[in-house]
Amino acid sequence: MRSSSSSWPIHAWALYDFASTAFYMNFISTYFALWVVKDQGASDLVYGATKSVSMLLVALFSPLMGAWSDRLGRRKPFLVGCTAVFVAGGLALGLVRELWLGLLIFGLANIGLQLSAVFYNAMLPQIATPNRMGRVSGYGRAIGQIGSLTAVVVGMAFATGQLFGNAIPLLGAGGSQAVFWPTAGLALLAALPLLLTPEPRVAEGPVTPAPQHPVSWVALVNELFHNPALRGAGLLLISSFLFFDTINTIRDFMSIYLVKVVGLSETDGSLQRFLMRVVFCALLGALGWGWLADRFSPKRALVGVLSVMFIGFTGLVFIHDATLASRLLGPTLGVAFGGVLVTVRPLLSELVPAERRGEFFGLFVLCNDFAAILGPLTWGLIVHVLANWGVLAYQVALAT
Repeated sequence: MRSSSSSWPIHAWALYDFASTAFYMNFISTYFALWVVKDQGASDLVYGATKSVSMLLVALFSPLMGAWSDRLGRRKPFLVGCTAVFVAGGLALGLVRELWLGLLIFGLANIGLQLSAVFYNAMLPQIATPNRMGRVSGYGRAIGQIGSLTAVVVGMAFATGQLFGNAIPLLGAGGSQAVFWPTAGLALLAALPLLLTPEPRVAEGPVTPAPQHPVSWVALVNELFHNPALRGAGLLLISSFLFFDTINTIRDFMSIYLVKVVGLSETDGSLQRFLMRVVFCALLGALGWGWLADRFSPKRALVGVLSVMFIGFTGLVFIHDATLASRLLGPTLGVAFGGVLVTVRPLLSELVPAERRGEFFGLFVLCNDFAAILGPLTWGLIVHVLANWGVLAYQVALAT
């Protein structure tokens, strides 16, 4: 990746993916949902509603903050602030005992985590030339998947006091909440290289401040539909709403589904082993999809990603044998998960002007967040209404 000095921003950028993905894995995808449902005895609807409210706030602010960063020509100050919010929230969750306080802190931490993606993703064209954005995006996601893998190991160690069935001296089974402190600390360490590096300006030079125009939702929607130069970006945003509605919801509730329906357990390590298979295959998938995006086009690669994902999700509805699910569906979903952002980021970067990328990555987060509002509420309501159906309620929710 060029000389060591010019490639450092790429490595620092990739390490931030490690930080955010590790945090997402242990807080959003796994242990906080288990803390709410299993440890606190609350319903899936409580967790789903909390997640949805926080995502609604992110959806409202992400385009505005993205446009603000465009106007200033800066990404990093916003990234520093968002990182401080979710790391501090993660540390605080390791101390709380009351459900309501945990939900409040989780909502704030999730807002910081989700908003950080606006500015992080918008940095990609600053550090990668157009013909290498797919591979650099894939490299970042691969490092991110190493973060997920590390987070799974950390979670297994602190939740169960064991690693792959072997007891860890001086470390007992602390349960879900014991995972929060080490995960937040790990995320902070991985984020520091990018936060302490000057604003990346390797590939395109400084970010050109965007024109000073007021943010108008009516004008923006009209522009997306009637400006031929932005029509492709508008269609991608609509599409991303649809597929992220599925992806985010299933990822958020996957740990609960795997425990209650498939029969895995976070206490014996089988859940963590499933997640490790997913993450390892996602690492390989990120590198492979990144190469395919540069070789054939980000759009074709994205279509391939979504096709593989559809097969994996459909299989998860019908296959409930723990061994088969772990060996077959885990790798399939992992390969697909590894390619989503890898292909979307360069595609969106190609479709919008350089001086408006912060705004459009903010819109991208908005679409994803509205999907994250609808999805968890839909899942939670289905499971709540069909509670007497047992595990079938979860199968219906997943199929929906």
